[in-house]
Amino acid sequence: MEATGKATTTTATTATPPATPAAASAAREERLHGYRRQIIHAAEREFGKAGFTATPMNAIAATAGLSLATVYKSFAGKAEIWDALHRERMDALLAEVREADTGEPGLERLLTGLRRVFGFLAAHPAYLDMNLRAGGGWASSVEGAHGAQRTVWSSGLEVIAAGMRSAADRGELAGLDPRIAAGMAISALQVWLSEWVAAGRSGDPEALADDMTRRLRLMLTARA
Repeated sequence: MEATGKATTTTATTATPPATPAAASAAREERLHGYRRQIIHAAEREFGKAGFTATPMNAIAATAGLSLATVYKSFAGKAEIWDALHRERMDALLAEVREADTGEPGLERLLTGLRRVFGFLAAHPAYLDMNLRAGGGWASSVEGAHGAQRTVWSSGLEVIAAGMRSAADRGELAGLDPRIAAGMAISALQVWLSEWVAAGRSGDPEALADDMTRRLRLMLTARA
């Protein structure tokens, strides 16, 4: 009779070494960055619905799916979220405008930039609503703006005014003061976008942007 022996195999387990302080810090930063992204995107939706003043922090937290404590660990308050959101959107907008920049001075370069601004705002409806809710004319008043938004509006007017001065130097404007021409351009942007929103955003944004720039060209130069 033959005896059969069974060999026992022992599997050694290796304990996972504890994370280094640098790795733990990097993990915390990555987690915080993720929270900040969630909060900014949620805040954009809430600000778009109710505006800055009427939006409570707990509404932002609920939309982000985070506790109010986590929101306050990520941002000092609502104003900081607002400013971070505007900086992010303005960086993205400027990148789009630069991408479309032909490098040629004058009115056509400016109109191309305005067309890109129209398209960007139409593609980010909550951000557009935030700016429309601020009230007042984009070209003449920043009283309804808060924090970074006020800086963005003022800087935008100056950039467009500089473009209009370039167009005037080239003899492209029909005797208009460049700053007045800049105000007309910004007002047109606000009016066309407001009407698009009021109509339920039913029109093709690209076609509307083309119509806006065509009519601006006619008003500013007295030619189609």
